[in-house]
Amino acid sequence: MEGLKTREKIILTGKKLFNQHGFGATTLYQIAQELNISRGNLTYYFKEKTDLLVVITEEMTAKYKTKMVETQFPSWENTNNATKAFHELQKEYGFIFQDKQVMAFPFVKAQIEQIYKDDVKRQMAMISFSIQVGNMRKEIIPGTYHNLCRTLWMNAFFWLLSDIYQDLDKETGWDKIAWSLVLPHFTEKGLTAFKEHFGETYYLSLGKTYQQYAEKSINF
Repeated sequence: MEGLKTREKIILTGKKLFNQHGFGATTLYQIAQELNISRGNLTYYFKEKTDLLVVITEEMTAKYKTKMVETQFPSWENTNNATKAFHELQKEYGFIFQDKQVMAFPFVKAQIEQIYKDDVKRQMAMISFSIQVGNMRKEIIPGTYHNLCRTLWMNAFFWLLSDIYQDLDKETGWDKIAWSLVLPHFTEKGLTAFKEHFGETYYLSLGKTYQQYAEKSINF
């Protein structure tokens, strides 16, 4: 951390310790010890631990907005990239997304709610564009596409927690689960375009087929 100012060092160290030990279990005194500074020196910059939380959350939100600027064009590939970028952000700020008490802080809750709204808006824009170019069917049952966007968000939001159980299904990443939810709404034109872009092999590797599941069930 050479070259960083004291305030920047506190933010960086606070984030590291919060991720390692949890927000509730980490004290300002521990952060000061880690930095080899006095607690008084630390509280000159952050009087309360929640003050530090607010700044770290602001940092996380700013990074999120920067990443999303790169994926503004409404396409499924950009949506895919946006969610992968969000997942990387979740890992960097894991203590925020894994602690219900942290997410309940009004400021943190407001930031996450805004990220949710932005994500659903981006997904719906992508669906509208896909319908216009003939890659997706028009909505048949009212609310289907809004609920699809909500499901994609929940899948992305809770993916960090599911990493704990990665060994249960290493082959299926977020992208393949998302595509399995979206592709049934594609037109023949859309499916053809998907296969041409991502390849037939990828298209056939989204997950275990129902037939495989049925055969396995019979064997057991």
